[in-house]
Amino acid sequence: MLHLQSHVRKLGGEIFRLSHLEIMWVDLREGFKEPGTDEPDVRDSMDLGQYIIFCICAVNAVVWGCPPQCQCKNSKISCSGYGIKDFPTPIPTNTSILSIYYTNLTSLKPADFESFSETLTELGIGTSKIREVHPQTFNKTLHLISLVLQETELFSLPEHLFAHLQALKSLNLRKNMLTSIPEKIFQGLINLEKLVLQDNNIRTLYPETFHGLHKLKLLSLKQNKLEVISGNVFEHLVNLESLHLQNNVLNHLPAELFNHTPKLQKLYLSNNKIEHLPDGIFLNLPNLQQISLYDNQLQTLSPNTFGPMPLLQELWLYNNHLTRLDKNIFSNLSHIKLLVVSKNQISNISPGAFNGLNELKEISLQSNHLTSLEEDVFRGLPNLVSISLRNNLLHHLPGKLLEGLTFLQQLEIQNNSLDHLSEEFLHSLANASNVVLAENPWRCDHDIVPLRDWLLKNQEKVNSSSSLKCVTPAWLMNMSIINLKNHHLQTSTEANLSKSTRIAPTALPNDRTTRSSANTISVSEKEDHTHGQWNLHAIIIAAVCTVVLVTIGICVVCWRRNKRRGSQNIEH
Repeated sequence: MLHLQSHVRKLGGEIFRLSHLEIMWVDLREGFKEPGTDEPDVRDSMDLGQYIIFCICAVNAVVWGCPPQCQCKNSKISCSGYGIKDFPTPIPTNTSILSIYYTNLTSLKPADFESFSETLTELGIGTSKIREVHPQTFNKTLHLISLVLQETELFSLPEHLFAHLQALKSLNLRKNMLTSIPEKIFQGLINLEKLVLQDNNIRTLYPETFHGLHKLKLLSLKQNKLEVISGNVFEHLVNLESLHLQNNVLNHLPAELFNHTPKLQKLYLSNNKIEHLPDGIFLNLPNLQQISLYDNQLQTLSPNTFGPMPLLQELWLYNNHLTRLDKNIFSNLSHIKLLVVSKNQISNISPGAFNGLNELKEISLQSNHLTSLEEDVFRGLPNLVSISLRNNLLHHLPGKLLEGLTFLQQLEIQNNSLDHLSEEFLHSLANASNVVLAENPWRCDHDIVPLRDWLLKNQEKVNSSSSLKCVTPAWLMNMSIINLKNHHLQTSTEANLSKSTRIAPTALPNDRTTRSSANTISVSEKEDHTHGQWNLHAIIIAAVCTVVLVTIGICVVCWRRNKRRGSQNIEH
């Protein structure tokens, strides 16, 4: 009715103006009529009719016209183009939905919306260079239900900018450059249900920032720079269902932060720097269905961290700094189906750590520092379908580890330090359909027999079973476990029975001692032989030297005798 009255008033004004023009035209025409002439001038009448039509068209342009670079359909106007530097005009007075994107607008002011403020219900402005929104810009857009003001260059907003928008249900201020939010900017938005403040540079929130928003159901603050958050900042959000706080730099959460949000269904806290969760922080969230805590710096969890959450289906805790899982820390989460605590630093899991998880179907403990597991660690989890223990340091798995897990379908234990698996453990995999065993240092001695025999019977359960190969002993390295024969697994005594067996590359690990002894004897014999050869050489050298010396002596004696004889002959 208000819209109709507005149009009537404007059309009435135009008609009055046209009537006034018509009277002036008639008076002017009468003034130029020749004396004594009573017949009307047909040409003048036609000119007047054309003028009236022209005026009607002008009025129509005001009411129904479409600005350049805009598309108009009924009461929906869509404008785009970087050629738009000023607010588009004229906007039809009956406009209810206006979208202005990808422009070079730099500011918004009250006059921009004055002609159609009473009919506007949805406004979207974004991807522009807007740096300023004047105070009172939206004071007359009283019927606005949805407002989007995103991807601009706004650093701040006037404190009372939205004070008159009591009908507003959705407010989207994402991806601007806002560094702070005025404390009372949202007061008066009594019907607001959705508030998006993500992708800004907001560093802090005032305690009363969200006061009065009793109908708010969704609040998104993700992708900001929040470091600290006060304990009572959400106390008026009694109907909040979805809260996004991920991708900030929060390192601490007050224990009372969620005390007044019992209807919360989705809570996102991932990608922060949270080191500790205070006792009782999640005790009053009975309707929670999703919670994300991954990519933080959590070091421990206490049994009082999580309250009863009968609707929670999944718990994601990967990429934290957890070093252990204590008893009963998940005992209130009796209905979750998926638990992910991978990519932590867990080296110890206490017996009873998974107490209460009666409906758990999948658990991921991969990429931790586990070296061993208690045999009853998975006891009380009868519905487990999938277990991932890959990328740990496990060197042994208890035979009863999987006892009672009759529904287990998938087991991942690749990339550990396992060198064999017991027959009892392998027997518990009777119902499994996918077992991943790769990248373990399998030792191929008699302890490998249960695994070899199991592989021969269950090749369909292991992807490429022939790729599982011996790592030790060295002479069996890279031999497929499934291809091992009994003669490859002889004792060292059997290996000494023949020289060929001793030299063959398929010798037993125990053959190392025999080889070592044989090698020691051989080396000693060689040393004795070499020593004898050196003695013989020394004797020969000594004999030769003696002969040489004797020869030299004889030569000297002979030379002297000849010399004496020569002297006597001279005297005679």
